[in-house]
Amino acid sequence: MQPRETMRGLPRALQPFLTWVTGVPLTQATPRVSWRPTLALVAGVVQTAVPIAVGAYAFSLPWYLLVPILLLTWPVTAGGMRRLDVVVVHQTLHRMFTGSTKGNRVVSEIVTTLMWRPPYDGNREEHLTHHAFPCSLRDGDTLYLRSTGVRPGMTRKQCRRYLVRAVFSPSHFWTFLSGRLKANFATRAPLYRMAMAYGFLAATVAVLAATGWWAQWLLLWCVPATFFFQNQTLLYTLSEHRWWLFDNAERLTREQRDQLTFGRFCGEPVPDTAGAGPLARTAALAGWWLRMVALYAPYRLCILVGDTVQHDLHHVRPKCDWANSSWVRNDELAQGKADRYFEAWGGLLAHVYVGNSVNDWTAVPSGPLAPSRVA
Repeated sequence: MQPRETMRGLPRALQPFLTWVTGVPLTQATPRVSWRPTLALVAGVVQTAVPIAVGAYAFSLPWYLLVPILLLTWPVTAGGMRRLDVVVVHQTLHRMFTGSTKGNRVVSEIVTTLMWRPPYDGNREEHLTHHAFPCSLRDGDTLYLRSTGVRPGMTRKQCRRYLVRAVFSPSHFWTFLSGRLKANFATRAPLYRMAMAYGFLAATVAVLAATGWWAQWLLLWCVPATFFFQNQTLLYTLSEHRWWLFDNAERLTREQRDQLTFGRFCGEPVPDTAGAGPLARTAALAGWWLRMVALYAPYRLCILVGDTVQHDLHHVRPKCDWANSSWVRNDELAQGKADRYFEAWGGLLAHVYVGNSVNDWTAVPSGPLAPSRVA
């Protein structure tokens, strides 16, 4: 049985949470909220702004309360920034966020200016190359991962060591950050984009000089926008594809290209407690809920944000209703197209293992489903 279907017997009020965490709705279920691109934008803004506001309030508290609050808010803030980047900006590059080419450009340029991300034209060109030659040596994401020292066929222990080294590597941090700064302040971007970047910089300096909020800006914006954003991007990218499956070949068949992506579903089946006593049953379910809330939910909130769970759908059907991709993917499986989809269940490490061919970790073909009742 599919892991998500083992959760069908849990209370109905908890099903939306489980759909969000796992990235998979129950078969033949009906979505309670029909998402729109603007709602995805609002979600990113709210997730970025709320923890910053909480952190700002924490500056009035004793240091022993400020420090843990900052440690909790930093990855959440960065997750909101990632949502704006990898969901909103990503869809503008495909001209799928607004109904007009100009509208997509405007949204992308505003967000990337505020987030110190690459301007629209170069970003779009690089991303379309990624789609044309995924996981090849012409793919900028492949070259980026190779530069961090990852390699296929590692053991789990070797992979974990690599992750620690990469996350805390000064070289990785500075290379990533300097690339962002050069893309905004030392680039051949259109004049209007350069004016936006320098205008935003001047406005930031002016506000900080007038208010004296330098420490707040450094801790509440710069730290999540650099260290956390960049490392959450690394962890996300490591599991975005099965990078080394075909030795970075450029020319692949459709079937091979389909195997490069997989649904990164978060969670595990509800434990089978049939025949167990009350205490054993309670302990098993409590442990399962603890992992869903404390392990998988933060992963979804901070790294695997928005529709990125169904990244295989994006490569198979890039023009689909991406804001409701979990429902669309289920319907694809219900329409006899399961042979184009693969999946891996678990958490961050499991997905990184699959994406980098760690030992024998692999994605499995998705099975056919009954159609969802999409509103």
